[in-house]
Parts: sequence; structure tokens; C-alpha cells
Amino acid sequence: MSTDQGADELRMKAILKTRGVGPDAPPPPPPAGDWWEPKPEPFLEDDEDEDEDEEELDDAEPAPRRFEAQPGYWPRPHTPAAVNRLRDRAPAAVSPATRRFLYNASAAGTGWALGLYDQFAWAINDCATSQGIGAAIVLGLGGTVLIAHVWDRRTRHWWPGIAWAARIPLATALLALALWAPAAH
Repeated sequence: MSTDQGADELRMKAILKTRGVGPDAPPPPPPAGDWWEPKPEPFLEDDEDEDEDEEELDDAEPAPRRFEAQPGYWPRPHTPAAVNRLRDRAPAAVSPATRRFLYNASAAGTGWALGLYDQFAWAINDCATSQGIGAAIVLGLGGTVLIAHVWDRRTRHWWPGIAWAARIPLATALLALALWAPAAH
């Protein structure tokens, strides 16, 4: 068995040595500490000079550090004032149920003024005279459920003015169904 190193072994040994690994690599350098810190001052020769320097340092302002941003240099993120302030208006004097009633009643009144009530009431009454009272109730309930599901459910979270205008057909259909009296005709 031969202990001579071949060409491949010598080449790998050189590669490992240049990369700083392996048994023949130089030892790693000792840790240098923080490279951005200033170097320590050389030893002072006299103890008297050291005492005078300490007294001078106590009276003087600290020296500014290098590469340190001045206060106010970097922009600071801030929260908009609208997020932290309280509501500008007083709490509602009307209960939520009363507001909901007024919202729907005004939509139904607008439908009445626009003539939608007459169309819904006529359709329910015509169905009642030709098909019967049960068919008229099914038509009225089915119409309101259809309007609520297809139209109102998708528009109730829009801007409040548009959502109120979109509520007019549903409120008018419910009003026509509630005011329909089969014995009155």
C-alpha cells in the first residue's frame, strides 16, 4: 500500500486550503469585535493626565457618534388623526328599531308616491279574483321573497342613499301585501 498522494488528492488539498477548511487550512482570525466602534486609545503614560481628561470629559458634552442619523432624519409612520379621535356627533337619540322603521316606512311611502304600490296591489288583487286567496298570498309572499333575495340582499351594504333607494321595491311590496284585504274588494 502506497502513502504517496495522487494528483487528485493534491488538487483537493489545495482547494480546501484556499477556502479555509481542512487540516492544512490556516487558523481562523480572532474575533475583532464590533468594527464600527472606535479604536481604544493608546495607553496613557501619566496617571495625572488621565485624571485631568476624566474631569474634562465630565464637563464637556458627549461627542456625536459617526454614522448615526440625526433625530428627525428618518420619517416616522403615524396614525391618521381620524382614527384616534372620537365621533364628532352625539349618540343617536332615536333607537335603532325606530330608525329601521322610519327607514323602511319612508321607502314604502316613496314607492306609494311613485305608483309602485298600485301595481303590486293590483297584481295581488287580480290573482285573488282569478285564482283564489291562497294563490294571492303565495304571489305576494313569493314576490317579496324574490325581491328580498335577488335585489335587496345585494344592495343593502351600498352607500346609504343608494341602499335606501334600492329598498323601495321591497318595502312597497310588503306594504301592498300587508294592506291587502280580500274581503274589501
